[in-house]
Amino acid sequence: MKIIITLATFLFATALTTRADVITQTVDFGTISSGSQFYFNQFNTALGTLTGVTLDWTVNSSIASSSVTNMNSGTVTVNKIVFTNTVDGYLPSVGDSGTLAEEDTKTKTVNLTGSTPSRTLTNGQSYSLSNIALGTLTASSSYLPGDTDFDSFKGTGSVPLYVTNTFGATVTASGSGVTTSWLTSITGTSTGNLHVTYTYTAAPAPIAPVPEPPAMILGFGGLLGLSCVAFKRRKKSATAEIV
Repeated sequence: MKIIITLATFLFATALTTRADVITQTVDFGTISSGSQFYFNQFNTALGTLTGVTLDWTVNSSIASSSVTNMNSGTVTVNKIVFTNTVDGYLPSVGDSGTLAEEDTKTKTVNLTGSTPSRTLTNGQSYSLSNIALGTLTASSSYLPGDTDFDSFKGTGSVPLYVTNTFGATVTASGSGVTTSWLTSITGTSTGNLHVTYTYTAAPAPIAPVPEPPAMILGFGGLLGLSCVAFKRRKKSATAEIV
């Protein structure tokens, strides 16, 4: 009896033991336009208690072609151009009306001393560059219970995510009449993805009922009785055959 009670206690304690688990999913951005709408699955609370959310962002950007046009009043010489790519992620958001969850900027500085074609521009003239690799932009953001928007990750629907992608250029020049009056034209491409990780405490597994000792004894007795009946029948059948 003591052994049976101890076993039942062990099974009960094991059933109540919880475990930490993770669910992951990836949102593929493809080619990111100036504004792109995406969605990913919420965490279904039927699985357990959500304890944390981690968002890992990856964006690769390059500029195929670019030009800066001198809109200053005089002749200038372009010395340096700093190219930028800024990616903003808003969630939960359809469009950019939601919370800014992540903002990252990648820069590439191009020093033009001694470069060709001519860097000296009169008013209205342009300077062009192509095939500029901005590299890989990575970032990570996390949410814990009680944080703003944490509950938006829970449910059986989806989390809306809006991503904006902008390119820019800042020109450094010298010469007469230099101000900040430049017209820029940039054709850039960005690709990437968002890796979502849900950390949660799994819900306890259903507890299987443990038969009480009297029920176990009755069940065993019933099986024993059935075995005796079957044995007697086989014995009678064997006796009949001998006769």
